[in-house]
Formats: sequence, structure tokens, C-alpha cells
Amino acid sequence: MSISTSFSRLIEKIQPLDSEILSAKQHVASIRTRLETVFAISDCHVTGSFRRETSIRGFSDIDLFPVFRKSNFVHGGVLTSSTQALENIRQGLLARYPNTPLGRDVTAITIEFSDGQIVDVVPALFHSLYQGKWPVFEIPDGEGWWMPTCPSLYDAYIAQANTQSGGKLRYVAQMMKFWRECRRPRVPLSSFHIEMILAHEEVCKGVKPYAECIRDVLRSLTNRECRAIRDPYSIGGNIPAVKTSNQRSDAFASVKNSRDHANSAVASDVFSTTEARRQWDIVFNGKFPT
Repeated sequence: MSISTSFSRLIEKIQPLDSEILSAKQHVASIRTRLETVFAISDCHVTGSFRRETSIRGFSDIDLFPVFRKSNFVHGGVLTSSTQALENIRQGLLARYPNTPLGRDVTAITIEFSDGQIVDVVPALFHSLYQGKWPVFEIPDGEGWWMPTCPSLYDAYIAQANTQSGGKLRYVAQMMKFWRECRRPRVPLSSFHIEMILAHEEVCKGVKPYAECIRDVLRSLTNRECRAIRDPYSIGGNIPAVKTSNQRSDAFASVKNSRDHANSAVASDVFSTTEARRQWDIVFNGKFPT
């Protein structure tokens, strides 16, 4: 089997199951109903990997993006801290999911269902329109304040890059997320950061096999030392690769190691498919299709 065929099999292997997609939709509908019962909400939709179709089988969280009316979190004419807003939302969900683990991430309330799926509820407040077209929202920043973001604009940016790549970007993003989950310990790289790097660096553009795309994105991440990437629209500041400095150190070490083996794999495929496969199997921690 050629390396190209192995990558095609890998892509097929990591696509979400229909049952996972159905379950995710049911969880989202249930959460939305609860939020609309307790709070004043103007919109509620899925964003992130599921919306961009870059989620992978068994691992991707679902990002739910409810847009709350500011009246939910205004007291005495003053907007409450995002920390308090998240706690209010957690309490509102707790009555509906008393036996389901409810946690709090940097920007979201996380709901971990018994089937293994996790829904991240990211509360948003409408802020303005970017260039009169793209809605900008404020979401929690992890430190009690609110920060701007524009999901639909970033989605369009990534979608355009995917089109220009002939559809390869989507699959390379999925394979990088699979790689992230294969490594031990798991590589704490942000899914959004991975996709923005692929789009910004034009990693998948042109006539390139998947092997070279994976190698090149690992090179880009290594060259950047897993540092944040600039927001191309200067809306929300830099787009971090990880959440903490310790995570950046761990991620960089894993990225660098995988880059070295990916370099060897691409070079080896010229004269030895067996050696190339061995190197790719190291990159994917024993889970590269044979």
C-alpha cells in the first residue's frame, strides 16, 4: 500500500459517525431549550469544528454559541463580570442536568454527557458589526472580562482557504487533530489555532500530497514555537495555540519531534515506502494505517 493510500484510509477512519452527529444535535437541542427557558436569548447555534466540518470521530467537543441579551447580565446599569455570567449560566443548567458533570473552561461551561460527548457552552453578547456585515460578539476572556470575536468571519476565512486548497485543508485539519489525540501525552493545541495556521500559512495550497501538507504544518508550528498567531482582522487580538505557558512548552516539544519524523518520512518515501511508513507510524504513535 502506498503512503498516499494510507493517508486516504486515515481520512476515512477519522470521520465522525452518523450516530455521533445525531447525538450531538440532540444534546445541543436539549441545552438550547433549557437556556431559552431560563434566559433571554436572541440566537443559539453550533460553531467551531462541527460547524466547519473538521471534527473527528470520538474526540471533538461541540461548541455551542448562545447569544444572550445583555439584560441577563446587567445589574444597576453595569455589565457583570464574565466570571459571574458563566456561574449564572452554570446554575441555570444545573437544574436541568443535576447528575451531569458541569465544569468551567476559560471561555465556556462544559457539559460532559454519559455518551462521552462534551458540549462547550460559550456565552456571547452582541457587540457590533465588522465592516457593516459580520457580527462581532463579546465572550469571556478567562480573567473576568469580555473579549471580542467574530466566528462567522473566521469561518469564512478558513472556508476560502479550504476552497483554494481544493478541499485539502479540511482533511489536513482533521488529521492534525487526530495526531494531537494520538500523542502521549495528548498535545494541548487549540483546534481553532491549527485551522488558522493552515489558512494563514497556505499550507495546503497547490498540488501537494497529504504527506507534505502534514509535514509543512508541523514545520510551521515548530518555526513559530507554538506561539499565538495574529488575528488577520485585528478583532480579538492574537489567537493562542495553547492556554498556558507550560502547555506551550509541552506542545512545542511534541510538534518538533513529529516534524523531525515527518521530514524523514517524506524524504524516505522516495526510495523506501517501508521506512516512510515506519516514520509516519512514529508521528501518529502507532496509529498510521497499514
